[in-house]
Amino acid sequence: MKFFLAILLLFSLLGGHADNEPPSETLTLTNVNVVDTRHGEIHRNVTVVIRHGRIEGIAKVGLIGQTHHIQVINAAGKYLIPGLWDMHVHSAGGPAKPWDDKVIFPLYIANGVTGIRDMGGDIKLVAQRRENIQKGELLGPHIFYAGPFLDGGKAQDYTVAVNTRAEAEHVVDILKRQGVDFIKVLSNLPRDAYFGVAEESKKQKLPFVGHVPESVGARDASSAGQKSIEHLSDILISCSLRETELRAQRVQAAQKGDNKAYHSAGMQALGSYDSAKAVRLFAQFAEKATWQVPTLIWWRTVSEMDDPNLAKDDRIRFVPAWTRKDWDPAKLRQQESPEEAADLKTIFHRYLEITRAMHRTDVPILAGTDSPDPYVFPGFALHDELELLVKAGLTPLQALQAATTGPALFFGDIGEYGVVEKGRVADLVVLDENPLEDIANTRKIDAVIVGGKYYPRKELDAMLERAAEIAAKDQ
Repeated sequence: MKFFLAILLLFSLLGGHADNEPPSETLTLTNVNVVDTRHGEIHRNVTVVIRHGRIEGIAKVGLIGQTHHIQVINAAGKYLIPGLWDMHVHSAGGPAKPWDDKVIFPLYIANGVTGIRDMGGDIKLVAQRRENIQKGELLGPHIFYAGPFLDGGKAQDYTVAVNTRAEAEHVVDILKRQGVDFIKVLSNLPRDAYFGVAEESKKQKLPFVGHVPESVGARDASSAGQKSIEHLSDILISCSLRETELRAQRVQAAQKGDNKAYHSAGMQALGSYDSAKAVRLFAQFAEKATWQVPTLIWWRTVSEMDDPNLAKDDRIRFVPAWTRKDWDPAKLRQQESPEEAADLKTIFHRYLEITRAMHRTDVPILAGTDSPDPYVFPGFALHDELELLVKAGLTPLQALQAATTGPALFFGDIGEYGVVEKGRVADLVVLDENPLEDIANTRKIDAVIVGGKYYPRKELDAMLERAAEIAAKDQ
């Protein structure tokens, strides 16, 4: 029966279109093992037919003849997964100025990252880049973006000052009209302004995400409808037996810009962490679908800034020359004392444990990296994150879901992305080996398919080399 259906499918592709329909190239992958990211199954030795940028059919099929309308790729038993999503990046500026799109976007595509959630930066630039990608003028990932950050205090580059409820309502309304996909909040947003953002975002039907302000706390943020919490922010304070006291200290330290006192309160929270309190909080996250984006690779990298080998990473050649100066480990290490460096290692290992506990409590988790922060390399870092999620207790399938089906569910686009199924957007990655056996196999990319266009390993390597050449000249 499956063979019969496949023959009908091929008949429709080869001769079933109207005479006045212009011919379109069809991509057909034969002898490929499809990874079912919903259920963790492998559908072996099937044929996948792609047309008009979407998957038109998947079935057991016999021989197919190649014509100038049909490109046939014998996958030779390789593994097909959905395109990956990095759910926390800054592709158009943010903490630093933007990278050239001819550098940063090839790094994503060559690593199989066909979608990104841009968490704050230059709204005009990211909107223009997305438009160029959608028009086919620029090769890059799908982009969902927030535009500027919302935070208390004074306005800065890429940050809008929001200090009252009225300001919050006004800014959210403006950003909605400017076309953002969600609202991003930072840690110093005043409590009243935060709830103004929450209420206006709900009214405007915009998700709001980001850090958890010290004045709010993770429990209240979840109750207010914050859709995702980044970097496990506020978790240590919210799970401390001394929460009230330490939260007050953190708020005061943040207001004074006293980083030492701020850090000290965080370490005291770590020392007074209560597992029973944590379980109750995580159960609330699970119940209210408050997604967590731990960015473990960011935490690990921050904790390794005292490692002299950090700057020897071969991937540094993809970093723009002007950025490499800012990434000087010696300069970065000067920002922290030896005691703080040791504390950051302790925090990173505790966050691995917290991610494991969240996972056991069925808290929804997304894979994000915070690239391109120092030594968090765009594209490459997502594979680092997937490995760290497995180290934190997720299975390879669950880590893969954090970058495929999870983002689709988060955006409400399970009908578009995240699975290799008929009708879905043909953003796909061909792997040499099975990622369900070893998550590190997501690095073993044989080809990437973006909107139905096939980029074999040779072209991906060429993309990377061009990006490295541009990065070297970018002063």
